[in-house]
Amino acid sequence: MPINSLLASSGHQLLLVDDSPMNLDTLLATLGDSYDLRVAIDGQAALDLIAGGYRPDLILLDIMLPGMDGYDVCRILKADEKTSNIPIIFLTALDTDEDEAKGLVLGAVDYISKPFNPATVLCRVKTHLELKHHRDHLQVLVDAKTHELTEAYKDLKQVHTQMLQQEKMASIGQLAAGVAHEINNPTGFIGSNLNSLQKYIGKLNEGIAFMEQILKSVDDPEMAAQLKEMKRKLKFDFIQEDIDDLITESKEGIERIATIVRNLKSFSRAEDDTLKPTDLQNCLEGSLSVAWNEIKYKAKVEKNYQELPPVNCLPQQLSQVFVNLMVNAAQAIEDQGVITINTCHEKDWAVVEIGDNGSGIPPENLERIFEAFYTTKDVGKGTGLGLSICHDIIQKHQGTITVASKMGEGTRFTIKLPITAGELRATG
Repeated sequence: MPINSLLASSGHQLLLVDDSPMNLDTLLATLGDSYDLRVAIDGQAALDLIAGGYRPDLILLDIMLPGMDGYDVCRILKADEKTSNIPIIFLTALDTDEDEAKGLVLGAVDYISKPFNPATVLCRVKTHLELKHHRDHLQVLVDAKTHELTEAYKDLKQVHTQMLQQEKMASIGQLAAGVAHEINNPTGFIGSNLNSLQKYIGKLNEGIAFMEQILKSVDDPEMAAQLKEMKRKLKFDFIQEDIDDLITESKEGIERIATIVRNLKSFSRAEDDTLKPTDLQNCLEGSLSVAWNEIKYKAKVEKNYQELPPVNCLPQQLSQVFVNLMVNAAQAIEDQGVITINTCHEKDWAVVEIGDNGSGIPPENLERIFEAFYTTKDVGKGTGLGLSICHDIIQKHQGTITVASKMGEGTRFTIKLPITAGELRATG
């Protein structure tokens, strides 16, 4: 279709701003058959019309107007982002080079001197509408390409950050494995020494009991009184009762250290992308052990584990998710609170819920909580990557992670994992 026909049939809207009835009659006769025209007889009327929501495709603007002149009208329109892209053609009897230059500097696209030729006006209007059409189309293309490049940059930045996070986790894993190995040695001999000490204490108690039996047969009241006083002074009875409890508690502590070391080794062990049948309860318990130092002073943990079949997954990566959610739950509790960990089985899905009765998340933040780099924590206390990485890991397992929260009542994360996932989903 020829451009003239295109423009004439497209319903373009033109605003005519002139205080001369003769000029307006000429413009209406020249342009009325091709365009939708509206008229303003002074600058303020034109601005009021546009302020009310009218958006012409082009403005024919007289310079010599009552009250506010055309230059001021042009300056105001070009200063407003909403109207700055409307083409303005000045119509005026002022035809010096200085007048024309002033109008173009203010942002006008053309300058037509009075008295004007109707054919010239029509030709220039068509030309500038055509230019506006191409400029608008080009702007759409630029905006689309800019959006595409921005999204690509965000994706690249996120992938780069995740790679750094993976390298950081690998370094932490190596450090954890080394620390676990170093802790193992002293833990082992302390445990062995406690076993030996418990045996020795047993023999000492037997010896003390035997000697007390012998001394009872000695008919010496003074010696018996001295022995009784010494036992009271040295608290023999209390020591004999308490020493077994101390050794038992120490052995329990050693076993807890050994459990933490085993979990650290499991958490830091290199893992390929081969799915493994995993007991999620064991995975949660291991994660809880790793996160316990963050939790123990803030909350008690209530667990409700329903029996689950093994889930095909990468247990290390799920442990990273569980640890992150548990630590976040503890940080959401200001003084003392409760963290709940629940599991259940829904058809082909294993469901894990980790919740807290902490401060909650504002509704306006919930939609962005899984975005990379988004955090509500103070500067230096959060990178905004933890939940984004959790989201990516769960998506990689073809699962879902959702959040529900109420201010002042707490937050609950729900993870659903397919029990029989056959392969990992690419992310990033």
